[in-house]
Amino acid sequence: MTTETKSQQKDIASMDVQELRAELKALRNSEPYDRIFESVPVSLEVGDYSGIKVFLDNLRANGVQDFKAYFEEHPEAIREGIGHMSEDVFLHNQEFLGIYQSNSTEEFLNDTAGVDPMTDKTVYSDDFCRGFGELFTALASGATRFSTHTTETTVDNTTRFRAEVTWSIVSGYEETWERLVVSVIPFDRMRLPT
Repeated sequence: MTTETKSQQKDIASMDVQELRAELKALRNSEPYDRIFESVPVSLEVGDYSGIKVFLDNLRANGVQDFKAYFEEHPEAIREGIGHMSEDVFLHNQEFLGIYQSNSTEEFLNDTAGVDPMTDKTVYSDDFCRGFGELFTALASGATRFSTHTTETTVDNTTRFRAEVTWSIVSGYEETWERLVVSVIPFDRMRLPT
């Protein structure tokens, strides 16, 4: 193959990549991503976990090195850490809201706003907090993605369910944790006595 032929192939490949990028940009600008997010048939939540990062960084600055052992010895610290979660940037898709029996993000936040993780054992069950302890340990160790099984509760406290919960730090937010995507996949529902 001649140098001229190689050069022509690079030019064609470059044009193809540029055209593809232009098409993708046009698609991104025209595609209603908010409707796609709302319609995804998987439960999704987007949240700001920067307060939890500050909480864990403070523990580390105060000498905590083995987070797993620390949370096993101080389970109340998990509840304290959950209290550092921000509610400012939460987004929930329809599947998420349906699982928790809520009609909107606003309703979900209103229903959970007064619930104190330090004292509430209904929403913040010991098993739910255990899952967060595992998450905190994973994130403090540098993980950007973590999954566990927990017991979740609907916002009206009528149903508990076992679920696989996966947290993933959004690319570009690894230093701040200002954006985490959470998926909740239920696999067992239990109606609570009234």
